Amino acid sequence: MSQANLSPRQKMINMMYIVLTALLALNISAQVLDAFVYLDKSIEHSIQIVAKKNAAALADFEREAIENEAKAGDYFRQAQQVAEETQKLYQYIQELKIELVLMGDGKKTKAITEDNKVNPEGIDALGGTDASNRVMIGSQKNNGKAFELRARLKAYSERVRSFIDPQRGTAVINSIEELLKAEDGYSKNKEYRSWEVSKFEGVPLIAALTNLSKLQLDIYNSETEVISFLAREVTASDFKFSDIEVAVIPSSNFVVKGSEYTAEIFLAAYDPTQRPVLRIGEQTLNANEKGKIVYKTSPQEIGQKAVSGEVWITTVEGPKSFPVQFKYTVVNPNTVISPTRMNVLYRGIENPVSISASGASHERMEVSMTNANWSRQGDTYIVKPGDGRTCEISVKVDGKQLDKPQSFRVKDLPLPMPMLDGLTSKLATKGELQASMGVKAEMPRDFEFDLKYRVTSFRVFASIDGYAEDEVSQSNTFTDKQKKIFDRLRSGQRVIFTEIKAIGPDGKTVELFDTSVKIR
Repeated sequence: MSQANLSPRQKMINMMYIVLTALLALNISAQVLDAFVYLDKSIEHSIQIVAKKNAAALADFEREAIENEAKAGDYFRQAQQVAEETQKLYQYIQELKIELVLMGDGKKTKAITEDNKVNPEGIDALGGTDASNRVMIGSQKNNGKAFELRARLKAYSERVRSFIDPQRGTAVINSIEELLKAEDGYSKNKEYRSWEVSKFEGVPLIAALTNLSKLQLDIYNSETEVISFLAREVTASDFKFSDIEVAVIPSSNFVVKGSEYTAEIFLAAYDPTQRPVLRIGEQTLNANEKGKIVYKTSPQEIGQKAVSGEVWITTVEGPKSFPVQFKYTVVNPNTVISPTRMNVLYRGIENPVSISASGASHERMEVSMTNANWSRQGDTYIVKPGDGRTCEISVKVDGKQLDKPQSFRVKDLPLPMPMLDGLTSKLATKGELQASMGVKAEMPRDFEFDLKYRVTSFRVFASIDGYAEDEVSQSNTFTDKQKKIFDRLRSGQRVIFTEIKAIGPDGKTVELFDTSVKIR
């Protein structure tokens, strides 16, 4: 994820941060201080969102490393180190924020919560500058905490960038450098000032806290950049010629006596100008234009069959062979299990699955499933998977199991897409926006099931005349206050719909992605 792909909410926060910082240099009015309170809370909300996404990405990374240690293990451990470094720096900044509040508001402040969070609405001395000067700058302007913070930011930036391959990750490195840069520079009156002084000297308490919250968000976004890059690196080297293996994809590992057995044998990565050759005993088979070798045979005897041979290909070092071995079993008529709509089973809904055994009625079949509840409706089995990642279905006929259990992947339902009722575009006139009834949630068009989600709440956010306006609806329709926000919008302005929550067919509440509409 690069800065170019920031969410609309994050872009709005960045813009507000720049505008309010500029206003601060001109006027420390109550309205500006209140705006900083709102901005700090918005940044904290964004921090929570990014932190949850990073934790989920790291959890997925861990599962992949468990499933394939050789391929993903080292990259996962690097991602863990990045997460640990991020948490250390985040916690250090959090302690600075608490120290600032205690210095500026006193030990009896109501702004420190039980879980050591800062609630800016509880600060009495929002505009006081003494705390920032004493804690961050220091008595001699060089012994405050801002100087150590800058050093830690630099060390963190260098540390996380060390995990990025400079040849493949130039954009990621540049993005992190931009997020975490702490440079000296000239003020508007041409005065050369250090980064520490420009950020914290003479700055009101609430502005200093907002500066620190913005840094916390930046380090979490940097963590996102590195974890995303490392996740991509897992598959970046999948097709190294030195690691090439022969793949065998049979039409089935079980064959009914007298029927045809078919298997595709090909190299996992191949040069389209080179066509491999399969040699099995006296038989030689050439690959097709896609590099695939099709092996066919029609066994007449029941039992397990073993096939071994070699796949040959010409390399720059000369002909090279790769051994191939596979087995298949010839049995009497066996079981057929297939989903009727997809190749996966989804949690929280009823999945129709067709199960049959050649020559056997359902009364003779004994069906069992792992990690699922199920029932039969005529010739179809209705399967509701549990919390595991796979569901195995096995079938016995007359008490005898004909083949191995068949495994299906179990996945969570994809999130629906938020849409405004009556609008088909993210560009609309104010009249079209006002005519819309509210927010709805629809599944992607290519999803196999017709599922209904009901929006239960959402927040409307807009910046009007330099002030942030937001209002929450506890239903799927617009409130009168939200409509009043729409009335004040002008052409070119954007209204953002965020914190959208919806209930799905499984009864669970999910939070949808943000969406926005620009006024024509």
